[in-house]
Amino acid sequence: MTGGGFDKVYSIMPLFVSGKMEAFEDPDNELVYSRLRHYGPLRKIAPLFENFTLFSKISKNDSVWYYNCTILNAFLIVLLHLFKPSVKQNVILLDYTPCDKMIDRFFLWLSNHMHGMIKLADSPLFTVKNSVCLPGVVPDDGKEYPKVQNVKKEFLISGALGDNISMLSMLLDAFSQMPELTLHITGKAPDVKKVKEYISKYKNIIYHGMVEYDEYLRILHATPFLLSTRDPRYPENQCNFPSKVIEALLHNRIIVSTIHYPQLEGIKYFEVGTDIEEFIKDIQAISRAADDDLIQYANQSSIVKERFNVRVWNEWMKKIEEYEN
Repeated sequence: MTGGGFDKVYSIMPLFVSGKMEAFEDPDNELVYSRLRHYGPLRKIAPLFENFTLFSKISKNDSVWYYNCTILNAFLIVLLHLFKPSVKQNVILLDYTPCDKMIDRFFLWLSNHMHGMIKLADSPLFTVKNSVCLPGVVPDDGKEYPKVQNVKKEFLISGALGDNISMLSMLLDAFSQMPELTLHITGKAPDVKKVKEYISKYKNIIYHGMVEYDEYLRILHATPFLLSTRDPRYPENQCNFPSKVIEALLHNRIIVSTIHYPQLEGIKYFEVGTDIEEFIKDIQAISRAADDDLIQYANQSSIVKERFNVRVWNEWMKKIEEYEN
């Protein structure tokens, strides 16, 4: 929102938010907030009235961008399709999990009937012709980040730690068999008791738990390798892209991934297996590589800035808006 790509930003609160809300100070960012949210159970229908308010604020021939298609904006999308068809509706599809529920299939249908789309992954579920795949956005602020100089054999897994996202159970088993390598873990583990059992037995496994962002950056900058061990068998992992990967690349870390990402073409990263024996074999091969070889996979911040900065996003948004069917 701060990248200058939007003339005006409107926000709607999640369904669970109720009570009075203070107005935003920024004139370019407006919170649309129905009085129905003041009255307990009525907050569930508040988004319908908020969508009506937004509908009245959008003029014919405008271009509108949505952050995902959800229960919060679906009614507005339908209203504009029916009564202001000249409005070009576009979606930035950042969080999509395939689901058999009818409502989720409806949100996907709405997404695929947009004028344009920016998506994190090239899933066959996304069928908008006027689209581009951009796995993330990085600030265009000229900031420099610490480079990897000494390739210590230390690895970091961070963020959502469920087995479908991080394969944490496999990682614990794998690193328990590789005492010469260190595994750092940040985030909230679903089974903290299990993690504590491992760290009590294996000194090379370090669990930091939930940490402040400054502390996370300290750990990230002290650890050359970032693990992205998403389970490729889960459909949602083919529809999204881990934000931690773009962040770690921006911060010059070496990426080790269980999924091949075509959207990272031209950026060097390691691909490893998901079976524990295959994973151990691949990680040990990486750890035995010469530092001169490993350093080629580090310090790629400039490439990430060039390909995924705010200006690139704004240029693509303009191209998508100007596209004529």
